[in-house]
Amino acid sequence: MRRGHVGRSMRVLAAILLVAPCLPAHAEWKADSDDPRQVAAARAVADIRERVPRSQAYFDDAYGFAILPSVGRVGAGFGGAYGRGLVVEGDRVVGTTSFWQFTSGIQAGARWFSMAILFKDKQALEDYQSGRLQFLGQAGLAAGPWGASGTPAYNDGVAIFAVTRFGLMAEFTVSGAKFTYRAL
Repeated sequence: MRRGHVGRSMRVLAAILLVAPCLPAHAEWKADSDDPRQVAAARAVADIRERVPRSQAYFDDAYGFAILPSVGRVGAGFGGAYGRGLVVEGDRVVGTTSFWQFTSGIQAGARWFSMAILFKDKQALEDYQSGRLQFLGQAGLAAGPWGASGTPAYNDGVAIFAVTRFGLMAEFTVSGAKFTYRAL
């Protein structure tokens, strides 16, 4: 091989190795059928993808996501919510997550919903894992199994989709939300 050709090949290989960690993890996650948490999470992902068609592109392009299959929320003037779930990076579960929320404003009712938090890139997932993400303010209406909400586009590399499983709630609130992450 010529010396110049080898040098050029090495530069191309070095460039590929530098860029590869920045590329999205497009592998499809498959739930472990022996793990009830993963089965519930997979059902929630399927439900969100079916009921919110615009979420499909976000799931397809996401570097990773957090899925909370069942979040409970109640409110009457003041309110709160709590849920737990899994964090997926590429094709594997990398941790668990929990969600706490306190709300104040015009609200009444109770609802249970599933929530997916999609990360556009590795940096967004790392921000989530380190606890640097916060979300404030919301409005919505949910009745029975109807009601879906979500961000219309990525905001700081994060898109959120939620679908109501059951309940009746109307709200216009200011809220503080805390997500926690624990690596497996």
